[in-house]
Amino acid sequence: MNTTTPLQQEIPKIDASASKASGICGYIIATYVWTIVPLLTIFFASLILLVTPIALATDRRRNLLHKVATWWAKSIIQCNPWWTFEVFGKENLPEENTPVVYVANHQSQADILAVFLINRQFRWLAKDSLFKIPFFGWAMRAVGYVPVKRGDKRSQIRCFRRAREHLEQGTSMLFFPEGTRSNDGKLHTFKNGAFRLAANARVGVMPITLEGVSNLLPKGSMIPSVATVRITVHPVIPSANTIESQVISRAKEAIASALIQK
Repeated sequence: MNTTTPLQQEIPKIDASASKASGICGYIIATYVWTIVPLLTIFFASLILLVTPIALATDRRRNLLHKVATWWAKSIIQCNPWWTFEVFGKENLPEENTPVVYVANHQSQADILAVFLINRQFRWLAKDSLFKIPFFGWAMRAVGYVPVKRGDKRSQIRCFRRAREHLEQGTSMLFFPEGTRSNDGKLHTFKNGAFRLAANARVGVMPITLEGVSNLLPKGSMIPSVATVRITVHPVIPSANTIESQVISRAKEAIASALIQK
């Protein structure tokens, strides 16, 4: 894994293409990946579940459990040598106990792996079906990640109440405001929930651009590609006493500024 944090330099553009192994080599790589990923997931999920009683007794915010989840993401990345991750804008990240609402574009199911590389405490909003996956979902619930059922108003009310509690306790929240993955790499309409939450909790909004994540595993293929992922953390946008539509517009512009496909 390669991580880079430039201070005052232009963020270079990455190649939008990704090369994929073919033939027997491709099948060997696919077999390796789809063996190691479930094994690592079961291992770290089990570790989270084992230490949950201790964490609940000593760590109300469950930060230790999120740290273990971060180890899970980094272990998967480290075990895939054909993936390169570059992190830009770390100087924009808030102090550990300063909560913000992170908003990121949504390119792939692997987006969350990239966001873990910012090395900050956060809880993320995810569709409720993920919480039903054995080990993975059990661990997500233990850490305190927030489930939401699409189209269910009661579920949405519960999830935003829980997200507000996390912010009040000093823990940031992560949202993918597009709601669903982009199939063309372009930004789509942002839902306003994350921004309204930030305004109500009087915390800032921090945009994050994820570029190249969709290249890790091309659509319709089980064979990972040689690809570069760039994570760009943008300066925080104040949300209190600011018109919601303006905050959404500024966040979308910031995210788009580091995308190849606007």
